[in-house]
Amino acid sequence: MKKKVKGMKFVMFKKYGLAIVCSFISIFFIAIPSLAQEKEAGASVFELGEVVVTAKKEAVSLATTVTEISARDIKAQGAQTVAQALDHIPGVDVQTGGKGQSFVNIRGFSQEDVNVLIDGVPAHETYFGSLDLSLIPVDSIAKITVTKGASSVLYGANTMGGVINIITKKGGKEPVTEFTTSFGDYNTRNYIFNHGATAGKFNYWLTYGYRESGGFRLSDDFDENSKWVGKDSKYHEDGGKRDLSDYIKRTVNAKIGYEPDKDTKVYLSFDYHNNERGCPTEYSRYWAFSRWDQWHLNFVGEKKFNELLTIKARAFYVDHEDTIVDVSWDDDHQTKKKWFEESEYDDYSIGGELHTYLDFGKLSLLKIGFNYIKNNHKQKDYLDGDSPGWQPEEESEADTYTFALEDEIRPTERLSFVFGVSYDYYDPKEAHDQPVPGSIDTINPQGGVVFDLTDETILHASIGKKTRFPQLKELYSKHAGGNPDLDPQKTICYEVGAEHYFTTSLKGSIACFYNDIDDMIDQETTAGERVYVNIGKASIQGVEMNIDMNITEHFWVGANYTYLTTKDKENEDRELEGRPRHRLNLDLRYEFPFGLSTNLQASYTQRQFEYDDETRKCPDFFLINASVSQKLGRLWGVGSELFLDVGNITDKNYDEGSGPMPGRNFLAGLTLRY
Repeated sequence: MKKKVKGMKFVMFKKYGLAIVCSFISIFFIAIPSLAQEKEAGASVFELGEVVVTAKKEAVSLATTVTEISARDIKAQGAQTVAQALDHIPGVDVQTGGKGQSFVNIRGFSQEDVNVLIDGVPAHETYFGSLDLSLIPVDSIAKITVTKGASSVLYGANTMGGVINIITKKGGKEPVTEFTTSFGDYNTRNYIFNHGATAGKFNYWLTYGYRESGGFRLSDDFDENSKWVGKDSKYHEDGGKRDLSDYIKRTVNAKIGYEPDKDTKVYLSFDYHNNERGCPTEYSRYWAFSRWDQWHLNFVGEKKFNELLTIKARAFYVDHEDTIVDVSWDDDHQTKKKWFEESEYDDYSIGGELHTYLDFGKLSLLKIGFNYIKNNHKQKDYLDGDSPGWQPEEESEADTYTFALEDEIRPTERLSFVFGVSYDYYDPKEAHDQPVPGSIDTINPQGGVVFDLTDETILHASIGKKTRFPQLKELYSKHAGGNPDLDPQKTICYEVGAEHYFTTSLKGSIACFYNDIDDMIDQETTAGERVYVNIGKASIQGVEMNIDMNITEHFWVGANYTYLTTKDKENEDRELEGRPRHRLNLDLRYEFPFGLSTNLQASYTQRQFEYDDETRKCPDFFLINASVSQKLGRLWGVGSELFLDVGNITDKNYDEGSGPMPGRNFLAGLTLRY
């Protein structure tokens, strides 16, 4: 039965919050004498998980905007998932979708337009062409790289909106063992184990994580009579705990590497996610994933033969299986016909890449790449009603090939050019009982320039053509309005920007971007049904600004602002759905000499629209999150750290077109490190 928790105050937060504060005060006096002797053994970044190594300052990563989120950033923010880690960087907006999944918009492009990788491996569900980022914990992540605009052609096809590469950890020179446990409201509990080391020429890493929660509470300011998200809306919410917001997440990341010399590296990695969760959906459809399993096997090697030639090869397999069930509990909540009683997906991707690097010194760095991926989707539905039982299995499949050529030229120490071109080929193979579309090929050129105006100022500009092929869901879905006649989505992306060091401790950057989109793929309502169509022409333009300030040795301030305008040129220049006009983020961090670290994050989101039966302007909202941690002294060689994370401190009631979001929430825990 549905649980009603009307008007429930945040008693648990007050109760446990006071206990945590008292613990910090008492431990503060105990820990001070031994903090100076504490040393943390850190993990290393898995370099072979990168496609473009940003640490080398390659021109292709300087000619457009690249943002990196380090493990330290993730920890300071108190982020528990990739979705949370991405939500405060310029040009990025993380929202919640119809199944309660987290998805990301980059500069106004939806996640279907973004290539999401884990250690260089495409990690999307083959049917949707996207990945629920709330189901990817941060436990084994070393850094996340977000590339916008004209990203390197070596990333392969379907990078119109950019690339997100989630790069995991590997063992460092010193062994590290960590155990973290944390607890929050609604029986939220997490247990994380990390271990890594180097043994001679071998290197290994292991992460295991278990996360469980009974769900999240809505704000005390939530209005159950709201037309848009209340009890009489399509969400049927009446306050208290959000319906079906519970989850269980299990994660394993394992990696072993062999580095016989400085020029040879071979790694085998395995990444596994096993989840169960409810789906806070709309239109009175109550769903839950009884299973959501995804695992990736990644074999990658790199060999530097001499100063001229380096070859890198990767082979991967991604397997995805999930089962979603309709858990509607009474007829009052089932106002629309069920799509299914149970639905099973059985997907896989298999592919690889071969990249060759020819380094001609200052003259040229030539890169030649070949990428291949096969996406296969199988689906079975159990229906009730006139024809009950399991329906015939549906299968769809498509192959994608990319041949890429990229060259970086440095005529002077201050001037760099990058030129790239890719030939992308999309070949649908299987379409169940529908006509198989013909193959599609496209040529996508791009170029960029980087100019070091002074030692403190760097200018860049880029232009490129990008193509995104239709996803299997957009082509074939009977429920979501698939259309096998879709054309690929194309854009010409432009960017100019600058980065300037005002002082050694103050850095600012700005980037202006414009995307001219043709044959944009979106959904329209036709005869009461949502159908995928090519809506024609659209445009996205905007400005990103970012500033980093080291006020003192211990005090850091970061701020960024994104201004975004969008136009559906085929629909009276209507703004595109779910793209906020203004996004402002503030990040304040202070580290005390005695091991106490504090972080405050604030964000403001303004002007975005939702289109359904009628146009709705979503409410503007301002959120504040905070994290605090205290390092303790080492005892018998074991270091420890207490932490407390609080989200939505002001208990703001807000939504972005997919139902009400969490009110104030907290997580308190302890890390032991050996």
